[in-house]
Amino acid sequence: MQRMTGLDACFLYMETRSVSMHTVTVLVFDVSAAPDGCSIEQVRRFIARRIHRVPRMRRRIMAVPLGLHHPVWIEDPAFELARHVGGVRLAAPGDRRQLEVLVAQLLSTPMDRERPLWELTVVEGLEGGQVAIVCKVHHAMLDGGGIAEVVQQWLASEEVETAVDVWAPEPVPGVLRLMADAVRDRVRGIMELPRLIGETALAAARLLGRARGRVLDLSVPFTGPRASFNRRLTGRRSFAAAALPLADLLAIKSALGCTLNDAVLGVTAAGLRRLLDRGGEPHARSLLASVPVATGIEDARVCGNKVSSLLVSLHTDIDDPLARVRAIQARTGAAKYAHDVEIGGLLEKWAEYGRPWMMRMLFGRVASLLPRPPINLVISNIRGTAEARALGGAELVHVYLAGPLLERIGINLTVWSYHDTVHLAAVACADRPPDPQALLDDCAAALAELVTATRPAALTASP
Repeated sequence: MQRMTGLDACFLYMETRSVSMHTVTVLVFDVSAAPDGCSIEQVRRFIARRIHRVPRMRRRIMAVPLGLHHPVWIEDPAFELARHVGGVRLAAPGDRRQLEVLVAQLLSTPMDRERPLWELTVVEGLEGGQVAIVCKVHHAMLDGGGIAEVVQQWLASEEVETAVDVWAPEPVPGVLRLMADAVRDRVRGIMELPRLIGETALAAARLLGRARGRVLDLSVPFTGPRASFNRRLTGRRSFAAAALPLADLLAIKSALGCTLNDAVLGVTAAGLRRLLDRGGEPHARSLLASVPVATGIEDARVCGNKVSSLLVSLHTDIDDPLARVRAIQARTGAAKYAHDVEIGGLLEKWAEYGRPWMMRMLFGRVASLLPRPPINLVISNIRGTAEARALGGAELVHVYLAGPLLERIGINLTVWSYHDTVHLAAVACADRPPDPQALLDDCAAALAELVTATRPAALTASP
């Protein structure tokens, strides 16, 4: 039995009828050169040989009586691998759009909390001799960085591992033990509260001092517009994916002296401005994005959440694309400094005191009543590997990650760099704008525009 951290538990508490807090990772393999293909049975055998690397894959959540504390992870006595690894065959022609519709359906379906919070779907029938593995994982189990680590670990080598057939679940804890452990842990948390309050007050004072001295130019929540995608959600999701050349983003990075993340934000900001323009929406106010960042990075971390976020203005109010990227660079630099120096793991520590009713009120009722959302969208950047990966001879050609939406925050963009390609995935509410494919088309056009604008001749000619 293991106590769920406050941060992990918050991803459970935030769920409502219209908000599901799971992620979907889409791995597309070329099986044309694989002697045995990539069948459901093969994937099950592959997982069986490696499941011991991620112990949480055999654990489910168990609530504490009376809500005395966060739930606990227990080993599922009814765990069966076959219940978590299934498959589907697409009808001809098996094109990318059919795969995207399937992913959208998986995103729209809540997970069964009576089982370990993950499932794999092997998708056969794709055109071009391809097979996809769609991995659905609840955010309480893994964050984006953890998912990337698991994928890279599992596909890093082809060594044969022996299945752990001696595994036996621990006894299910009784009510008295659950309640006693909960009270003990709560008392410990209360004893730590004065110290946490002091740390928070000191961090707030330092940030205010820097802000008054104009050392920091930070983005402020609730200052963005109320865009068309910032309306109440339904439970249905739409999904689209696109592959962009990594070389183009690296060229922007080199030309402007910014980070790769700044270049990504510049491209997505330009795409979003195009989206606003097509819808006739004003952009006097800049869109605000939450940009998740890893905290307390550990080697080979394969469970839990170690993530915070930066609040970044995308400067969609700036017309010039180069000036926009430079403005984003300045804001991300200030946000990173404030986060690293002052905030750090404070949000993670405060999450230990979260309650289900509190999260549901904040992210449900309160969010729906606000005149404008605290942020407009979420943009995640997952660092993949430059090395090609394979599964049993089947080459991994594409990898996409689809993240969750929050109430009135109706766009989630996730970037995953792999090999020589940047994979961009967009999630939206199927009953609300925008069309995620149109957004990705706008981002692709914006990338081409920025590449042209950052060529030496263009930079020399610019004022």
